[in-house]
Amino acid sequence: MRLRVKHPSILQFRGVKEETKKFILNYLERKSFEYSIEGNKNGFDIYFSDVNEARRLISALKRQFNFDLKMSTKYAGLRKGRVRVLFVYSIRMKGQINESRIK
Repeated sequence: MRLRVKHPSILQFRGVKEETKKFILNYLERKSFEYSIEGNKNGFDIYFSDVNEARRLISALKRQFNFDLKMSTKYAGLRKGRVRVLFVYSIRMKGQINESRIK
């Protein structure tokens, strides 16, 4: 049996308007992701325990918004003898919500 190590991740949202933030939070609630939010002076950060949930959110947001995405990694220690990596995604919003694609 192969053990799966979860890698934590952070989504850093910058340049987000209040209506866009509400849309993102409503989407997270509907899809019942496990997350925590921390405010920042230029935006907000969403922390996930598994990078796959963060990637699903990014994929959904790509259909709705126009933004620049940057990804970096950081060493996060060892778990069960395997290296853990913290994935950091920086999202800088460029445009408004695409009203025609809201689900």
